[in-house]
Amino acid sequence: MDQDALQFEQASMVAFKSCANKAVIAGTRIGDTARFSDTDSCVVQALSQIEPAYQKALTSLQNNGTARRCLQTYYSNWLTLMKSLPELQSKPPSSVLLTANGGERRLNQYWQFVVSAR
Repeated sequence: MDQDALQFEQASMVAFKSCANKAVIAGTRIGDTARFSDTDSCVVQALSQIEPAYQKALTSLQNNGTARRCLQTYYSNWLTLMKSLPELQSKPPSSVLLTANGGERRLNQYWQFVVSAR
């Protein structure tokens, strides 16, 4: 597997898990708006940090169109999940956990497409 793509995948999963955890914590403290801003800032920071890693991974896969398309699908789904976290934090923690766990499984499945395309 391409090193840049692998580093991107690892960084994106760490960011997702970290922000999802903040959303779960926010869900346990309904009305604590400081907790909501923790999730919001986590998502904003993750988006800005992951974008360069994504571009680097995309460039490294430029000679493999199938892997590139799979990576783009993975990233698109990652973005959707990340952007949904601030909305989820107002729901019960169990709902956030179900969504986060399902999202993580989906991301892992999409990542397997990237790996198999190599």
